[in-house]
Amino acid sequence: MDYIGTTEKEQKEMMNRLGISSVLELLSAVPPSLVLLPYAEDGLSEREGLSKLTTLGKKNTFSSYTSYLGGGAYEHYVPSIVAPLLSRGEFLTAYTPYQPELSQGVLKATFEFQTAIAELTGMEVANSCMYDGATACAEALLMALRVFRGARQKVWISKNINPRYKAVIDLYLPHFEQVETIDESVAAVLMSFPNYYGELEDPRPIFEEAKKVGALSILCTHPIALALYASGKELGADIVIGEGQPLGLPLQFGGPYVGYMACKKSLIREMPGRIVGETVDRNGKKCYVLTLQAREQHIRREKATSNICTSQTLASFAMLITMLWYSSKGLKNLAQENKEKADYLKKGLLKFGLKSRPLETFNEFSITFPKKIDEILPTFEREKILPGLVLGPNSLLIAVTETKTYEDLDRFLEVTKKLCSSGL
Repeated sequence: MDYIGTTEKEQKEMMNRLGISSVLELLSAVPPSLVLLPYAEDGLSEREGLSKLTTLGKKNTFSSYTSYLGGGAYEHYVPSIVAPLLSRGEFLTAYTPYQPELSQGVLKATFEFQTAIAELTGMEVANSCMYDGATACAEALLMALRVFRGARQKVWISKNINPRYKAVIDLYLPHFEQVETIDESVAAVLMSFPNYYGELEDPRPIFEEAKKVGALSILCTHPIALALYASGKELGADIVIGEGQPLGLPLQFGGPYVGYMACKKSLIREMPGRIVGETVDRNGKKCYVLTLQAREQHIRREKATSNICTSQTLASFAMLITMLWYSSKGLKNLAQENKEKADYLKKGLLKFGLKSRPLETFNEFSITFPKKIDEILPTFEREKILPGLVLGPNSLLIAVTETKTYEDLDRFLEVTKKLCSSGL
């Protein structure tokens, strides 16, 4: 939708109708410290504006640090081919493909994305995409609850799921009970692989327990880990979801990212979002159409299958291009590299007497230090290292991807060694 500005005369007419003398009066309920006064620097030329933006950009020093931050958003190499392909007009400006005869390019690319996700997860069907990994978790649980048509109102969620995902789930499912025991009243169980701590926690025992009582099994996965370990199907999942950011999407202030969802064919009618299908036109030529789409949310409110009113199509194409660029063999090699480098750093840190959780990990792991993290971080920061996410007073969550060289990892270990020798 285009934005058409209002004239000064129109603004005065609206303010008179509202009984206010200025636009700022509309913001009277907002604390003054949060209000940015308009027109503070109105009238900058293009050159002056670019100069100001460049100056502001220099304040962002993140790129000068070696980062080991993770916890759901990871620094991975984005192939150079991604940006120019995404910039093609048929992808960049595409909207919802209501008219298939005009949208074959977008529909075909979406179909290929669905196919890639189905193959990666081992499931029978996949949808066009979700908003992100967190909302995919919540939507999968709602999907499972719909399957039972109100007969089951409870869900079981692993304590080791990403806490940010859990916060979104709590927002989506305020009226459904989250329990600690799996019985006949539970509609679904949700586990992560790897879990929030990077641990390869085997979900099969929980999934088997769920199947005994007729509950659905939902697995939230890391897409790169799927290339190296068992698929969602092999692990016993009915629904597989995850965040696609590690494949093709850079760290960009939190988004936009893209979620994915795949499931057994028997559940397809309850799947949220859109599904593109392959068919033939009247001349027998292969073509693509929107086979299923949850558009009833516009008129059905709380009875809707989903609240998805748009899609992350462009982000999903970035993920698709990256998967095709790597190929199945390349993805496996990428996963192996992540695993080996993370293990290298983890083993090196444990040699200093530091502690970690006992399970095998993928590309992320927790480390506990004898001293408080607040006393350790300044030393790392002076060395231009962001050593990880703070888990607690003494613990860090450290993520290692293919972007780190072994020289980077050795420098991390060297800083830690100095801290240990100085009474860490």
